Amino acid sequence: MKTLNLKKIIAAGLTFAGLALVPNLQADVEVFFAGGNASQSVLYDRVTNILTGGITSVAISSTNSTVRTYKGSISAAPSLGTVTIDFSLLGAVGGFQDVANQSPELTALGSNSVPDVAVSSTSPEAVGINPAPFSQSRTLVVPFVFIKNPSLSPNLAGVTNLTQRQAYYLEGASGTLPSAFFGGSTNNDVVYLVARNTAAAVRTEIDANIYFTGTISSWTTNALGQPVSDPNGGLANGGAVQNHLKVIPNAIGTVAAQDISTFTPLAYEGVPFSITNVETGSYPIWGYERWAWLKTGQTGTPVGTTKYTIITNLLAAVTNVTFQTTSPLITGKFGRLSLLQVERSSDGGPITSTLY
Repeated sequence: MKTLNLKKIIAAGLTFAGLALVPNLQADVEVFFAGGNASQSVLYDRVTNILTGGITSVAISSTNSTVRTYKGSISAAPSLGTVTIDFSLLGAVGGFQDVANQSPELTALGSNSVPDVAVSSTSPEAVGINPAPFSQSRTLVVPFVFIKNPSLSPNLAGVTNLTQRQAYYLEGASGTLPSAFFGGSTNNDVVYLVARNTAAAVRTEIDANIYFTGTISSWTTNALGQPVSDPNGGLANGGAVQNHLKVIPNAIGTVAAQDISTFTPLAYEGVPFSITNVETGSYPIWGYERWAWLKTGQTGTPVGTTKYTIITNLLAAVTNVTFQTTSPLITGKFGRLSLLQVERSSDGGPITSTLY
């Protein structure tokens, strides 16, 4: 009996010691999203929806919120410990390239990390990237528009619509064509285009929809605020387009719908821009926002790791039907997948009905 009791005591002691030595089962995890910034307000809102526990946020600078990091925890997955979600939303094309090539980008915390997920309103094949290594999931419908500043462009007062040919000529010959060419009031002026650069889905999707394949004629301003040909072939974000439209007269800009702000959108081929016209298939200049990550078997795939839990949690929050149909971050800015009555199989390609 004494031997048995001693064994029990030793066993109990080992059990207690074992419990004391068991490490914290929580594992901190970090996920990096790179790509386009059309939906950044949605992404940041949804991050704070899935994270809890004293969420912290840091941006790379006060003027560049497109590079941002959030920290917190996910109550539905307590084993993840501290969750860090990085965003570098500097361009849809670059996001795809860096995920595909496993090239690092700078995070808001100052580290160089390889992105796990590309966020893009353009498909990889539309910009010459092989889609085969990627798994893709659609999240939103992103409309794109031509906009003008009525207070600075009186000669464009009568310009309310662009045809495909006018849009094509605007991209290739802005700075030489007068407002009268587009329905404006005079032949004694020129119309300028303020466009996005080739890293932006705004640029690639508009080009695909208007069948533009030439060299763009985009404009910026010099130190005196005068219009000059843009040596970069376009601007880095929608905010920059807005700022230039505030100082360049007779200018038309290209933005995602979320960046229309107080500017006036132009109809395209006689169809006014509206989310309803996008969802019913009347207004054609749009692309699917998608997330893409490397498939199982590819180096750098998040599938089968704790990173994938974060990705799927955030994806569910972004695509939630109630959120998409009621949130002011979506209304008037994005098409909703659940209400989309059409589809297209390629960027700028034919639009077909899903109702019949």
